[in-house]
Amino acid sequence: MDDEGSLVTEPVALPEPLLKELCDLVGTHHVSVDPHDLEWAAMDFTGGYRLGRTGRSARRPLAVVRPGDVEDVRQLVLWAARHRIPLVPRGGGTGVMGSAVPQHPAVVVDLTRLDDIVVHPDDLLAEAGAGATLAAVDAALRRHGLALAHDPWSVGIATVGGAIGTDGVGYLAGRWGSMGQQVVAIEAVLPDGQVVRTRPVPKPAAGPDLRALFAGSQGTLGIVTRAWIRAVGAPEVMLFRSYRFRGFEPGFEAVRALWRAGVIPDLLDFTDDVPAAVELEPGYEDDLGRTGLLHLGFFGVAEEARGRAAAADRIVKQFGARDLGDEPARAFWERRHEIAEQFALPILQARDARRRWQQGAFDYINLALPASQVIPYRREALARIAADPRFRAGETGLWGRPEVFSLLVSAAYPATAAAPAGTAARGSGGAGGPEEGCTAAGVAADEAGPWAAEWTPEDAAAMEALMHDLLRMAQARGGNMECLHGTGLKLLPLLQDEFGPALKVIREIKRALDPLDLMNPGKWGETTASPEPGAAPGTDGPERRDGVVIVHSRPGGDGGQGAVATRREDAPAGDAGDPGRRGVASQGDPAIATGTGGAGGRSGPGARVPQHHRGTLGDGSGGAAGPAPGSAGAGAAVGVPGDGRWRPGRPFHPGWFTRA
Repeated sequence: MDDEGSLVTEPVALPEPLLKELCDLVGTHHVSVDPHDLEWAAMDFTGGYRLGRTGRSARRPLAVVRPGDVEDVRQLVLWAARHRIPLVPRGGGTGVMGSAVPQHPAVVVDLTRLDDIVVHPDDLLAEAGAGATLAAVDAALRRHGLALAHDPWSVGIATVGGAIGTDGVGYLAGRWGSMGQQVVAIEAVLPDGQVVRTRPVPKPAAGPDLRALFAGSQGTLGIVTRAWIRAVGAPEVMLFRSYRFRGFEPGFEAVRALWRAGVIPDLLDFTDDVPAAVELEPGYEDDLGRTGLLHLGFFGVAEEARGRAAAADRIVKQFGARDLGDEPARAFWERRHEIAEQFALPILQARDARRRWQQGAFDYINLALPASQVIPYRREALARIAADPRFRAGETGLWGRPEVFSLLVSAAYPATAAAPAGTAARGSGGAGGPEEGCTAAGVAADEAGPWAAEWTPEDAAAMEALMHDLLRMAQARGGNMECLHGTGLKLLPLLQDEFGPALKVIREIKRALDPLDLMNPGKWGETTASPEPGAAPGTDGPERRDGVVIVHSRPGGDGGQGAVATRREDAPAGDAGDPGRRGVASQGDPAIATGTGGAGGRSGPGARVPQHHRGTLGDGSGGAAGPAPGSAGAGAAVGVPGDGRWRPGRPFHPGWFTRA
């Protein structure tokens, strides 16, 4: 990394004796302190601007360790307890809330080597290591006429352990539930090194359900190493239908009627926005000029799927639905993973930390409300957004079931300027990843575009305040503030509002299992006796925290790079100079520049895909970044004007959203 603007501002060094112990535990080739690896593992796919003030607590890890089996994980947990060093479990790095962002100098436990899969067809189970991707599990099941019913948009990247840690939700959740609801049994290493396994039967024994304890725990109670997941029969037929409504409210009532009748689709995606944003012609809008688009899918044996589809058709037409045929919903289904395949996957494979940071001026919420409160909440939320001329309410929508509501907020266009081509959001709102409709297509970095106003750090703070208001409004109506991805680092300021007295219960459970607070500490807002790591740059001498030496970077003419005590084995032939090399970093490598806020790289080509990719990015690690699909085209420079302000209509540098 150079001066691309990492949130992670404090290089740290793991003492040589401790590094040697780690290498002895899992093998030298599976331990890295390479600055590039540490920078990559310091953040997930949240996008720095979405973390707001909480992003200032992000820390670069001490090392990245890749255990190969449950015994490796157990020994690593015991090592961490001996030396009082926190551990942060990590899967595919695709989470969008910062769940796997270290808040203390910690060792990141990369679980991707735990990727074995065993299918038990007679038991309708897939047994998979925590590092297996969801796509690999599904592919293994398909060979036996079965399928995985957890299908987020990041299915090719997200891992089993991450999906459990965030209790992720995918495209099939309306009928089959969240990932946690599909887990039949788990294997996990507790903070004291004990390995617990529950029995692979649908109903747990009398007493607390330990499966539920780990689902959504974000790796704070232990490290899940293995899971037994419910399989379903591969569908005999897949039937699709799309309908258009005069705005959100009649479409919502149609969806609620489906649930009342017990007609549950496998796929349900409903969104409303201006017609252009959902790729429809004008002519069937509500008083706000918005139209609703509903995609339904019914999968299974022919007779049963056709019966549900026919019943749904009869029900939704009672609410003024216009039948659009099967092609829009079929195309939506076929394109649902494109955003991951064309954007996230290349970034992850290349380990391109700079592109991970590039983002547009927008944010989104994915919450659950009592069905009776969805329409009142939506009206209240739209009024709150309309009260601030800096922002525009994009699409609103439902995903999977009537209670799961999403909303997209973006920087507003000037009243006198029409939205440039390519800026309209497409698909459904509140997606859990990089969005469309947030930057102007074809606007070069040295052009202001049609938006004359500048987006300042103050505007960014106002966006954060707006999003918090919207979430508190949902809490006041009996809803929760996040139902797809976990709370992570992003929602720490609202945990007390969310859980009330129950937050103390969560913290007490963690304290009982993890008295040293070494498992992904800080994600429940807990405080520890350990001092805040690091001090202001320029402090004389290293700081020590439980055997960890913190080496502060000092500003200099090269953009603030400093030294970090590291080491590395010789890189394999042909890898010299490759910043993405694996292994352990070399003595004398410069620390990664941090907090410098320099110009970004170049954005890649956007893909026209459904915006409604709200399934968890699967591994509890948070954050999406990169050029918004359908936005700035290939070769559009990413940068920040020299006065420290960002002009809407182009990709921006997230450091301006989080800088103190």
